[in-house]
Amino acid sequence: MKYFARLWKRLRSWWSSLWDRPYRSVKIEELPDRLEKKTLYIAGEGEHLWFVAMICPCGCGQVLQMSLLKDARPCWSVKVDSKGVPSLSPSVWRQVGCRSHFFLIRGRIQWCG
Repeated sequence: MKYFARLWKRLRSWWSSLWDRPYRSVKIEELPDRLEKKTLYIAGEGEHLWFVAMICPCGCGQVLQMSLLKDARPCWSVKVDSKGVPSLSPSVWRQVGCRSHFFLIRGRIQWCG
């Protein structure tokens, strides 16, 4: 039953993402106390980026943080277009909790599997 509930959440999130606004990026020096949905927070100073953070798109409400430090493993990279729309690679795959697996490409969530 839990499988179908998770599947329904993902389908609902996927469907709404087709019509909703894309994710936007916000550069920060410190993570705010409360994060907004559909926002990718990029933490760092100047050209030195440390990590990105976002609310899990599945709807579970967990805050996800991904390292941008080249020496760390795992490590992600972020690209932001001229309109502030982010892309994140590689995919984000939660091993615990909701177990979401997705890409953030041009501000849109693309679910895996």
